[in-house]
Amino acid sequence: MKYTLKIKSNKDFKYIFKRGKFIKGKYINVYYMNNRNISDKNVNFLGICVSRKNGNSVGRNKLKRWSREVYKEQEKYIKKNISLIILYKKEVKVDELSYNLIKSDLIYCMKGLNLYENF
Repeated sequence: MKYTLKIKSNKDFKYIFKRGKFIKGKYINVYYMNNRNISDKNVNFLGICVSRKNGNSVGRNKLKRWSREVYKEQEKYIKKNISLIILYKKEVKVDELSYNLIKSDLIYCMKGLNLYENF
């Protein structure tokens, strides 16, 4: 991910959950917020949350890898200077999902939040 850093602190996650905009997809919820006090305006922040109820550690890591890959493919079209959190719904199981379902749901959510520059 060329222009993206990870969101690591719990404080940042809570701030975006509280103050950011969100949209619900079939399998995920996407929270979004513009960055304000950042000196570099060409950097995005990405956080991915998967609950233990979604499956074992292998399955959770698979969901995170798929999400990062979809984001990496779409990164060149996404606006800069934003924070984005992908939160998987707890009733979603890893066995029920595929890469294409995640991709279509994430693109739907990002279009709903108007995160694309050129669309």
